[in-house]
Amino acid sequence: MQRMNRTERKGTKCLILLFSALFLISCQAAVKSHQSGSTPESEKDVYQEAIHKAYLWIDMHPTSLEIDGPVPILEEIMAFYVLWKNTEDASLKETYVDEFRKRVDLILSIEDYKIHPREHTSFLTIALFAERLQIDTLDFRKMIQEQIIPSPTLFSQNITNTIWNTVYLGRLGYNPPLDLESLIAQGNLQQEAYHRLLYQAICSPLDPANMDKMTLTTYHMTHEIFSLTNFGEYPSPPVIENNKAFFLEFFEKAIQWAMDINHVDLLGEMIMCVKMLDLKDVPSLQKGIEYILSSQEDNGTFGITNPTLPNVYRHGILVSMMTLSMV
Repeated sequence: MQRMNRTERKGTKCLILLFSALFLISCQAAVKSHQSGSTPESEKDVYQEAIHKAYLWIDMHPTSLEIDGPVPILEEIMAFYVLWKNTEDASLKETYVDEFRKRVDLILSIEDYKIHPREHTSFLTIALFAERLQIDTLDFRKMIQEQIIPSPTLFSQNITNTIWNTVYLGRLGYNPPLDLESLIAQGNLQQEAYHRLLYQAICSPLDPANMDKMTLTTYHMTHEIFSLTNFGEYPSPPVIENNKAFFLEFFEKAIQWAMDINHVDLLGEMIMCVKMLDLKDVPSLQKGIEYILSSQEDNGTFGITNPTLPNVYRHGILVSMMTLSMV
């Protein structure tokens, strides 16, 4: 082997320094990307593949109006809007709009459809989503005016649904009779009693007495965030910004708690909220995302939630799809 002369050695040393500098720059860019919350393309591909597998399961296992009622279909309509909003792929956008429209047509094909009080929030939300997608909403508007607005149960179910209904009536251009700020002050995001309950339930050992309260209250919190931000379309509301330290601590602990009890559905809703609110410094966030990915079965479902409860099981799949579309 010939020995390199001084000039060759100097050139080799420069190349090594150049490659080292390029490697350092790429590492720094990766760190910045991670810190800024952006997702590398390779990870996005993994998330998209998981969403696609779940979509195929949903497509091959359609719900039955006669057996399951309209609620699962209404939930699917909302999920396809969220998926549409969070993808930049033109062909996927077209697919999601088609799925949205197909299910809307199915609901509207029901003769003399009577809206159940538990469907008020879904109908109001879907009417707004349909307008965003430039889908004719005349039939929805008619049903809202004839069945929802006059309903005596519109604002009497619980504070979370009352907030949701008030928000979407306002966004649709109607004049809700209740003051939104006053409602938020009574809700799960504002009440100090709820905050104490959540903190106690998460920080203490898993006490069965607290479990149901914790789960229900957390769902109410996530749903209030969904409605106030329109699933991430609007910025974090003042009630969050004014209590940011609490919510950062809450979501950090609650995401870990949801993993501890194998609750993929609730875990997904909390991760969605962290992304919608653009909260930084939630270290358990990535662990939660990876937990959802690892929970996916070969057939595309997310098999933690009890499959003997079809609508709950399906809801967990839809939530997981929406969650992965946001990361």
